[in-house]
Amino acid sequence: MKWQNSIQYFLIVIFFGFLGWVFFYFHPLQNRNLFPGRQKLTALEFEVKNPFTQKQEAQIPKISPFENIRLEAKAAYVFDASNNQSVFELNSEMQLPLASLTKIMTALIAKENLPPYLLITISKEAVLQEGDAGFKVGEQWIISELIDAMLISSSNDAAFAFAEEFDNNFNGDFVSLMSRKAKEIGLTQTYFLNATGLDLSKNTSGAYGSAKDIAKLLLYIAKKDSSLMEATRLESINLHGWEFQNTNRVIEDLPGFIAGKTGFSDLAGSNLAVVVDNGFNRPFVIVVLGSTIDGRFNDIKNLFNAAVAETEN
Repeated sequence: MKWQNSIQYFLIVIFFGFLGWVFFYFHPLQNRNLFPGRQKLTALEFEVKNPFTQKQEAQIPKISPFENIRLEAKAAYVFDASNNQSVFELNSEMQLPLASLTKIMTALIAKENLPPYLLITISKEAVLQEGDAGFKVGEQWIISELIDAMLISSSNDAAFAFAEEFDNNFNGDFVSLMSRKAKEIGLTQTYFLNATGLDLSKNTSGAYGSAKDIAKLLLYIAKKDSSLMEATRLESINLHGWEFQNTNRVIEDLPGFIAGKTGFSDLAGSNLAVVVDNGFNRPFVIVVLGSTIDGRFNDIKNLFNAAVAETEN
């Protein structure tokens, strides 16, 4: 009888033990981690070891603002003067007709080689040059005023008058000095055949150079004599009762405009060179060659906006 009771007790213990195991195993607490710190560590270890659980940051390719820029110019060059580096080039070393961009060098040579208070007389030959800036035969102008009138209105009369004065009264060759200066500055693609930039024939321009060369010339002037082209930031100037209108329309659209020069001829098409500040003392030199009459202004604005965006990235 005792052994039967013992068996009963044994079975009861086993039965309740089994119930206890079942209760503990399926109870919600069993699914809770009693060591949350360890769980974090385990999860972290798993994330590191398991490539399928790693979070991959999306790599978005950086697109340059110049990537899809559309230009009408055959050649273009953008130079960040504050960092001394180019930010965009399109056929920047291609030798192309310069047209009236020539007058930038004409102004430089005139100021460097003629006495500052010399009175230059406008000759009949000067007035007969293509275009009419309003000069009259026999008028006399001091160099600084004639330079301003030439650069702002792109006067061929004034450019011719400078070369004529030097050649006739100083026993020199003005145009040769222009080409020599280009070589001195390092303008490898630039040379001059006249002081105006006017085409000599249907096949020969009055001057040739590259977009990069013109940018170098503007940088040279900015460092050596920044006042030389100050008048070009004005919409017009009045000298001795004559009003000279600026041929450069882009100054109205670029508040940071510092200096510039237009150019046009049959062989060259339309050219434009400018120096523009982005408003934070960061000037850009921008040159376009072989564009269209209106296209050159749009080209310059598009290149400037892209340059600002590029340097802000």
